[in-house]
Amino acid sequence: IKTKAFQVSQQFVMQTSEYAEIKKYCDQLKIEFLCTPFDLKSVDQLEELNVKRYKVASPDLVDMPLHKKIISTRKPVILSTGMANIKEIKKTVEYYKKSRMRRITLLHCVSNYPCSIKSLNLNVIPKLKKIFNLPVGFSDHSVGNNAAIMAVGFGATIIEKHFTTDKKLPGADHFMSMNPKEFSTYVTSIRDAEKQLGSDKKKVQPEEKKFIIFARKSITL
Repeated sequence: IKTKAFQVSQQFVMQTSEYAEIKKYCDQLKIEFLCTPFDLKSVDQLEELNVKRYKVASPDLVDMPLHKKIISTRKPVILSTGMANIKEIKKTVEYYKKSRMRRITLLHCVSNYPCSIKSLNLNVIPKLKKIFNLPVGFSDHSVGNNAAIMAVGFGATIIEKHFTTDKKLPGADHFMSMNPKEFSTYVTSIRDAEKQLGSDKKKVQPEEKKFIIFARKSITL
């Protein structure tokens, strides 16, 4: 959540120059440009753009040639885990760690657009953190803000959300993606949730102190 990033996907046909234009604009706004490669050539193209990290989509969690290519860049990676079980996730994580690559973040994900409330299974987030001892985020394919707010409460460090300028555009996910107004509210809700969590240190808050004087019983002369 603390890293502001704009992600595009190379599943869609674009020229390297077009990605370069988007990255340049992101740099001007001081937003990290992030892209999901779906093949080996795409990794080479992104290396030309000097991206800081890679995101692997859920379908490619089991694509070892792609992982090998990403490992060769020695850059951090975000692994989405939709459609995968613990055994498959463990195999991929171990593949990275054998190559002395430990800058890994996992994304809990349900691969459906949109996914149902009953399938979100947010309790998986702390479980993944415990099993793999890695940062865990949430790839949010649900409708609304509630799932992301709860994910933050479960310790998610990254929130991914699909964004569109027009819900009527053709494609698999535009209709359920957030428009600019919705996304602004979404981000504000997440920031508020972070503030509400605070720390695990139980202490008297400054605004409570004035209530101690008249609210607590005491012996008075």
